[in-house]
Amino acid sequence: MRYFNRHIFSLLLICSVSSSFAQKNSHVKGQIIGEDKQAIPYVNISLHHVKDSTLIKTIVADSTGHFIFGDTKAGRYYIKVKSVTHQETFSPHFSLDEQLGGYDLGQIVLLTNNEYLAEVLVVRKKQFIEQQKDKLVFNIENSMLAEGNNGLELLNKLPGVVADDNGTLFIKGKSGATVMINGKLTYLSGDQLANLLRSTSSIDISKIEVMTNPSAKEDAAGSAGIINIVLKKGIREGWNGSISLNAGAGRGPHFGGGINLNYRTEKLNVFGIYNQYHQNLEYFNSLTRYFYTDQGTRPESYTQQENKIQPKLRSNNFRAGIDYNIDSRQTIGVLINGGFGKYPKYEPTTNNFSTVDDNRLIWSSSTITEGKERWRDMLYNFNYGIKFNEKGHELKIDLDLVDHYSKMDQQLNTNYIKADGTPLDRPTSRRGDIPSDNKVYVAKLDYIRPLAKAYRLEVGWKASHVRTENDLHYDTLQNDQYVSDLTTSNHYIYQETIQAGYINLSKSWKKISAQVGLRGEHTHTSGHQITLNEHFEKSYFKLFPSAFLTYAVDEKNKLQTSYSYRVQRPSFWDLNPFRVYTDPFSYTEGNARLNPAFEHAFELGYTFSNKYIFTLNYASRTDVVNDILGRDLSNPYITYERPENIGSFKNFGVSLIAPTQLTSWWSATHFTNYYRNEYKIPQDGILISRKGNTLTLNSQNTIKLPNEWSLEVGGSYTSGLTTGLSQIKSYGQLYCGIQKNILNKKASVKLVVNDIFRTNSRRYETVSSTIRLVGRSNPDSRTAILSLNYRFGGTGILNSQRSTSSEEIKSRL
Repeated sequence: MRYFNRHIFSLLLICSVSSSFAQKNSHVKGQIIGEDKQAIPYVNISLHHVKDSTLIKTIVADSTGHFIFGDTKAGRYYIKVKSVTHQETFSPHFSLDEQLGGYDLGQIVLLTNNEYLAEVLVVRKKQFIEQQKDKLVFNIENSMLAEGNNGLELLNKLPGVVADDNGTLFIKGKSGATVMINGKLTYLSGDQLANLLRSTSSIDISKIEVMTNPSAKEDAAGSAGIINIVLKKGIREGWNGSISLNAGAGRGPHFGGGINLNYRTEKLNVFGIYNQYHQNLEYFNSLTRYFYTDQGTRPESYTQQENKIQPKLRSNNFRAGIDYNIDSRQTIGVLINGGFGKYPKYEPTTNNFSTVDDNRLIWSSSTITEGKERWRDMLYNFNYGIKFNEKGHELKIDLDLVDHYSKMDQQLNTNYIKADGTPLDRPTSRRGDIPSDNKVYVAKLDYIRPLAKAYRLEVGWKASHVRTENDLHYDTLQNDQYVSDLTTSNHYIYQETIQAGYINLSKSWKKISAQVGLRGEHTHTSGHQITLNEHFEKSYFKLFPSAFLTYAVDEKNKLQTSYSYRVQRPSFWDLNPFRVYTDPFSYTEGNARLNPAFEHAFELGYTFSNKYIFTLNYASRTDVVNDILGRDLSNPYITYERPENIGSFKNFGVSLIAPTQLTSWWSATHFTNYYRNEYKIPQDGILISRKGNTLTLNSQNTIKLPNEWSLEVGGSYTSGLTTGLSQIKSYGQLYCGIQKNILNKKASVKLVVNDIFRTNSRRYETVSSTIRLVGRSNPDSRTAILSLNYRFGGTGILNSQRSTSSEEIKSRL
């Protein structure tokens, strides 16, 4: 018999052919055993035509490992044996003749899947932080962080990551990070991104990947890198799912829950997920604005602002989809992903205007701001994947339509009072109607082809078109009637089209593995400010190279280096020149003249003893986009924030990840990062240099207790942060959680207390030529959350038939 091995998996076959009397119906039979000669029961076995690999039939071996394909026509065949714990195995090709009555493959020996066993070991002893070739992975699912937090709160607990309430993200001191959900870029900016993160419950998150130097396969957007939030997905066969409930309190009540249902077979996967999240919050802010003359060295006056924000988050998110394996090589899938919610805010604010010399009160104001924000979004996805062979030659296609709508109804009522308590002026009132209607169309193709001599080629194409429309109306109260404020109302349409292509080439030698990539992106943007009949357009093409090199010193130590060229495009929100008032004396506005910022990023890492990870990084960015402060020409007491290209930026850093097993029952992961930010900012004819050093510390400790109890204690500290014209002071937090597994480990109960000592407040200072802001933000961060999670259904795990971009579930606008 001739043995023919045409696949990448190891194959060991002991075959004996037995003669039998002629029968009318032909059959194929055999037995599956392991290397220890013991039978392997209940494995999946499929019969295929040799000519085109067509799947004929799939069966399952019995309890003794025996199998038989009956009533099989004459022809040339091979069988494929699949087992979670053993290597996928293929038989030699054989001919079936009806006159012979059948074919006996004898005993088929499966080799142990060492990669799977290592994977199982990782699952059981998975560290909170894992270093991979091009990313740092935070395993949230089995951590106490998985309970009682929303996405925004969760990101602030990750080492090296800072996320503020306005949706601005920093990675190791660098601003401009972009967010993806399961590999899909989120076309969001500002408050929309913050609301997305607030409405994403941590119970729905499996892990978070932080890519400081992404490969050419990823979008070039995100000068600081990419944060990819990976949501949970069922992998168990049959009907299964989970139910989760949580309740607790901070300054107000918190509660939520969700249900996850999944049905999976070898051919079909159907899933549906629904989560609801409610939070009543309360924030306190204090801000002092110092006003300077152009030549003065002392402020001429200042205002003290005290502000309380009482928002109520109500969010509902759902996902539903079907993945179907057409045959052993082709998979098709559809997905609907949506959400709706509201974020009403009640915000009383006082402003006291005083002189600097004697702190004498000049006058004051009292404002009540009410905002009724609500949103809905839908994602419709179609995906298709085909594997041309078992060696990794495959093609994946994704088509997406994202439809997002949000609306803010805002009301600002202000009273003005003299120092003696008498009215200074008539009360004023401003109301705003602030809608945002957005649509995104995306088509994506990825092609992977293994080449000769162990080379691997990846090429792809992506096209995206974004259209956003904002028709903002402000009315002011005049003579007891509201009239349109044409100076601040604005109707604006922004469109962005990006055509991108990439190529990655990789190869591994005995101790060295390398990958080089090149991505090309052509960007065309256009804006139409209908109110003033103004247009702007920009078109540019850029190449974005990347490179990765790994050298294995020995089995336990390796050296890695990487480089990437990145872009930070201005968001459509930043480009939109309309104003949004936060109170009667401050507003934010966009800037249609912004240019993209470009960054070169380098990293050098060393992993020793297979667990300690030491990293050096350097980045240089031009045309940095940052908010600047100014005073309104119509009223010197009114300040504004507007994004500008402020100059250049350099970042130097060193970090260390140290997982430790202190005892058999106490494991921990520690992270420390020291970096320096340097800005060169041209302002008013001079070059301003701003520099700052930052030390961040993070520790996560898990302690196993008797009787299925476990304890987790963690915390973080940041010594301060220099970003553009602002300096953020030191802050930190501690959290603690205790967990009990019940019902034969099918359920767990957790109690988590976040920010135990309420030390996560932000103190900051921002300086411009005529204004200095000194503020403090006190978030509603100390919470106690009790949660229950119950898992039900099948326990068997099916291997995924594919790895397609349909797993990139969520993109929201």
